[in-house]
Amino acid sequence: MATRTPVTPFYAIAGAGDLAVEKVRATAGDVSARFAKLDQKTLQAELTKAQGELTKRFEAIVADARTAPARLRELPKTASAGFTTVLGQAEETYEDLAGRGKELVERIRHQQATEDLVGTAKTTVSKAKATRTSAKKTAQKTAQTASRNVKATATSARKTAKAAAKAAESAADKVGD
Repeated sequence: MATRTPVTPFYAIAGAGDLAVEKVRATAGDVSARFAKLDQKTLQAELTKAQGELTKRFEAIVADARTAPARLRELPKTASAGFTTVLGQAEETYEDLAGRGKELVERIRHQQATEDLVGTAKTTVSKAKATRTSAKKTAQKTAQTASRNVKATATSARKTAKAAAKAAESAADKVGD
């Protein structure tokens, strides 16, 4: 038995989906072909045949019901053996689906469209990193420039306030004369 890796459940799900699609496609084609061939006589014959088969099955069920008590006494042993068998089959099916899914994922990974998409994603990531770096540098420069401008404006405002205060003082002295 293969060692399960963390991606094995993903592969099993992908494999199950792929198998389901395959079966649905096959069944749809089969059903379409059968309905295309049916006419009234064929349909009546099929129904008569199915009725006969159902009668036989019913008779077999009645016969089985007569032997049921003896089989019920053997049920625990039969159930245990059946459970072991089903468990083994389930594990085998799981491994088969995981293998099928892994093949599907590998096939998709190596398709040209996937490789193109990976390349585009890498380029986009690189551009995003460059843009982030550029934006960070621009923000730093802007912050530095803004800081210098604030300081210069504050200095200019102080000088203007001093000059205004001097002018007001000088005007006040002249008004008093």
